[in-house]
Amino acid sequence: MTFEEKLEKLKDIVEKLETPDTLELDTSLELFEEGVGLVRSCRELLEKAELRIQKVSDVENDNDEMETASKDE
Repeated sequence: MTFEEKLEKLKDIVEKLETPDTLELDTSLELFEEGVGLVRSCRELLEKAELRIQKVSDVENDNDEMETASKDE
């Protein structure tokens, strides 16, 4: 499941939980547990994306520093 799909599923769960009159306690707990799992999974995906961005930024910064150093020589 993609990040976007997980986020959409999480939105659906939140909508269902916001109308608790229509849900039994067990169903609410199951939805809550599923939602927590989705939040954790989305957080992990975001952390991985952040690391990838950081790596790309570090490489670009290293290249910029190398270009500046070679121009100074």
